[in-house]
Amino acid sequence: MLPHLEIHRHGPSFYSYIVRAFHTGSGHCEDGLDSLERCLNDAAESLGHYFPSVSVSLDGQDLGSYEVHRLAQHPLSLAAELMVKAHPPVLKQFA
Repeated sequence: MLPHLEIHRHGPSFYSYIVRAFHTGSGHCEDGLDSLERCLNDAAESLGHYFPSVSVSLDGQDLGSYEVHRLAQHPLSLAAELMVKAHPPVLKQFA
C-alpha cells in the first residue's frame, strides 16, 4: 500500500499536510509550516523508513509518486518540481 501525502496551501508561504496510510491519518501538521520544502521534509520524517515511496497531492491535485528519501534529502528541488507540475507554465501561441 502506497501512503498518500496531502498538502494544502493556506497562503503564499503557509502549508499544512496529512499523511494517510491504510485510510487513516498517520502523520500531520496542524499548525502549518512556512514553506513547501519544510512541509516535504517534515512529512518525510513522519513516514520514516517505513515506506519507500509516497503519492503526493497539492490542493487536491495529484502530482505523482515520489521516493520518501527525496522528500527528506532534496526538499527544495522537489518543491520546485511540484510547483511546476501543479501550475504548468502557460505557453504562448504565436500566429
